[in-house]
Amino acid sequence: MIDRQEFNTRAEALRPLFEDRLRIKTRDLRQAFHRAGRELPRGIRGDGALLGKTEHLVANPHIARQLEDAPVWAAFDRVTTHLREIDGKARRRGKILDRLAGIAFNILVVFVGFVIWLWWRGYV
Repeated sequence: MIDRQEFNTRAEALRPLFEDRLRIKTRDLRQAFHRAGRELPRGIRGDGALLGKTEHLVANPHIARQLEDAPVWAAFDRVTTHLREIDGKARRRGKILDRLAGIAFNILVVFVGFVIWLWWRGYV
């Protein structure tokens, strides 16, 4: 049996981690994991699907009594551990460097194309 209060307190504890580490602000877990998408590994996304489904089911007390609590708490622990390991500054720095590398590559391709065009036309 899953205690509704404990589930909600753990879900509320995940919300600041999503905001700080992934810059995702949501009302519920299902939406948070949906917005995180491919930024999370496959196993964590699976745990997120379980937590989102459980969040919906735990609202009904009769169904909450029928749910196993061990997999849900283990999923919470895995998700919390993973979110705490994410470095937000390094993620932002990586995104900026990826964009700059893409821009530099495009400039290089245009420059090489221009030099080839000059050679083809006989100017070089």
